[in-house]
Amino acid sequence: MKWSTANLKNPNYTENHELYVGTSTGTFKRFVPAFEQKPFGQRNLYDINQLERNDRVTALSFGLDTSEIFIGRAKENVHIHSLRSDKVERIINLNYAPVVGLARFNDYLVAGFSNGQVQRVPLEDKSETECIVNSGDDMAHLRQCPSDRNLVATGGKGRQNNLKIFDMAADGKQVFTSKNLPNDYLQLEVPVWDSDVGFIDSPHTLATCSRYGYVRVYDTRKQRRPVQCYATEDQMSFSTLVTHGNYIYTGTTMGVMKAFDIRRMQSFVHTYKGFTGAISDVSLDSTGKYLASASLDRYVRVHHVDSTVLLYQCYVKSKATRVLIRESAENPNSTAAEAAEDDVNEMESTKKLHIKKKDTIPEDKEYEDIFENMQTICENDEEDDVSDSEDVENTTKENDKLAKVGAKRKAEKGLAENKKKKE
Repeated sequence: MKWSTANLKNPNYTENHELYVGTSTGTFKRFVPAFEQKPFGQRNLYDINQLERNDRVTALSFGLDTSEIFIGRAKENVHIHSLRSDKVERIINLNYAPVVGLARFNDYLVAGFSNGQVQRVPLEDKSETECIVNSGDDMAHLRQCPSDRNLVATGGKGRQNNLKIFDMAADGKQVFTSKNLPNDYLQLEVPVWDSDVGFIDSPHTLATCSRYGYVRVYDTRKQRRPVQCYATEDQMSFSTLVTHGNYIYTGTTMGVMKAFDIRRMQSFVHTYKGFTGAISDVSLDSTGKYLASASLDRYVRVHHVDSTVLLYQCYVKSKATRVLIRESAENPNSTAAEAAEDDVNEMESTKKLHIKKKDTIPEDKEYEDIFENMQTICENDEEDDVSDSEDVENTTKENDKLAKVGAKRKAEKGLAENKKKKE
């Protein structure tokens, strides 16, 4: 089967992963596929009762390490969720909304917005001034360079919003801007729409994907135009991408996920199946072997990168917009067992407390004597029933005796009359 709507887990999937998913309704959920008892259980890390209409999760990213997650929403603030304390530790107010990308370097937070603005906010020293950079008027995504964290890349719709790189440590200095391909054979401008961007293990090599069906690779040391490009005449609209090594993993709005090799961009090398809706986000683990994806068909999935096997699929109950995957340092099965034992101990302790409370209540002798001397309704009813049944039996016996005596007298009277007639 190409796809299935049931929750499933491949028995070969034994990695201790944790999935963090943001949805269109604003919920932020955690999945633990390695949990043996409930591999499809989902836990809401954000209070559902506090959600509003504009709380849709639009950006997710790790901080300096995988112990904190930045949650960008469709309103003018960012939540910093700590995975150690398992709660939102801080809320940062921003100037614009919605957020399309988040990054952190040193003590700064960088946020990109759909209107093309890039804002740098100091996290520690509030006396420092904020820095705002204009990258255009329509931004689709913002990504951070993993090797040089002060560099961020932006991309959007239109030639004025094409790929750009900014150095946020130098007050948002523009380091690179891409150049479009030459005009086509009709001397018309090639349309540009960079829906997502990503660094390829280097601050000089980048990849972009487009809603117009192309994937491009740039090398900032060589030229402004792409050095490699994949384009197709099919209606393939790319929405998101992630890179690792020499490979680019892309998701489309038609529910197709493909992998490209930058050494030969003429065609894709892998196709990942199982989707029934548009792919909104993709994420790789630290090893680059497991690919997590969020889809608008309300499912989160994990594929093996090389074999393209669907290892995990779970229903999220809402449209999944963003996903992150990380390696957990704890064994979920052992912690679950400890939690179960703690629950049992708590139940036993509560029972003991209740018993102690009952034992310590002073007794009122007069009150107890009243209840002991009172007659129960059930016992009286039973006694009445028994007496009534005995009376009925006695009356029936007496009636039987009278009937026998009457019959005997009638027989004797009949014999006497017969004798008189004969005489």
